[in-house]
Amino acid sequence: MPQPIRKKKKRNVFYAPLSFIVVCAALVFGLSVFFRVSGIEVQGNSLYTAEEIVEASGIEEGDNLFFINRFSAVSRIHSKLPYVEKAVIDRSLPNKLVIVVSESKAIAYLSAEDGIWAIDRSCKLLGKVSGEELNGLIRIEGLTAIAPEAGQIVAPGESESPKVKYLASILTQMESLGMRGSVSYIDINGIVNPFFDYLGRFTVKLGTDEDLEYKFQLLLSAVEALNEGDRGTLDLSIDKRAHLTYD
Repeated sequence: MPQPIRKKKKRNVFYAPLSFIVVCAALVFGLSVFFRVSGIEVQGNSLYTAEEIVEASGIEEGDNLFFINRFSAVSRIHSKLPYVEKAVIDRSLPNKLVIVVSESKAIAYLSAEDGIWAIDRSCKLLGKVSGEELNGLIRIEGLTAIAPEAGQIVAPGESESPKVKYLASILTQMESLGMRGSVSYIDINGIVNPFFDYLGRFTVKLGTDEDLEYKFQLLLSAVEALNEGDRGTLDLSIDKRAHLTYD
């Protein structure tokens, strides 16, 4: 009796991994045959057409839903379409893909080696602008883009690179607080104390990039407490208070 039992165990040990391999192969074959992309939906786009976004992704109908490299597709979208700030690709079983994008908005412009370029709040270069396209955008002084390329962050040279991070923080605050239409320029020549025009009435000095969110809230509170005819320089760099020097 012991001998037949031992043979049965050996047979089970041999067939178990073989069965697992067969099942895996069947699954892979099933995935490769079925779940083909038959439709691609694009959401959140306004500056680019759905066709432009799909083409930039490199995904085509007939591609396998599970074998698509979504990371690579998103990277292609960002590199080819500079106004796309974020892209997410989701599967919608059994045979559909959904590409959800959020688009960058031009908030400012600066000089470059080959002209004037619009940038978004993260200092990403969006494209050349001129004439009426500059209306409503904040002029950036003290920063020049070297070898500009659409979709890339402003590169002003190694010694000037800290300005880019600070400027991005300033623009992000201005956009989140709805200040874009109230600021005509930002002068970032001196990174330790950049300044900007606000409401056509105040020159606002920021000091260093510490507590920037607090400084912008302080600015809004100070202006609200002032009279409509007040004008001057608001210095936010001293002892966490707003100091006004009247014109």
